[in-house]
Amino acid sequence: IRIAKLTGDESFSTFITIVDVGKHVNPHYHKHGIEHYHIIEGTGKITLKQANLEEPESIQCVKAGQSFVVNENTIHKLTNTGNTRLVLMFSCPITHLETDRFIAK
Repeated sequence: IRIAKLTGDESFSTFITIVDVGKHVNPHYHKHGIEHYHIIEGTGKITLKQANLEEPESIQCVKAGQSFVVNENTIHKLTNTGNTRLVLMFSCPITHLETDRFIAK
């Protein structure tokens, strides 16, 4: 997975990310702030689950042109399910890549 910062500051920044075929972003959550996702190219699935709750996971298919928001305290895992790279932009507080990133199962 490759990530490059496009613009922004400490409070909110935008990044571009490439997820190669068959790869995924490990499941994790953030305690503060939301993330905006914009799928630019490819297809995949986003798995969502509220942290510390016993509710079932929600799985949504995503494709180029779609956008969605991941709320704080939501475990999320993005998987490339297609046969080409998955390219997306996401915007969030910079802490989501540093100190406010909690790995989940």
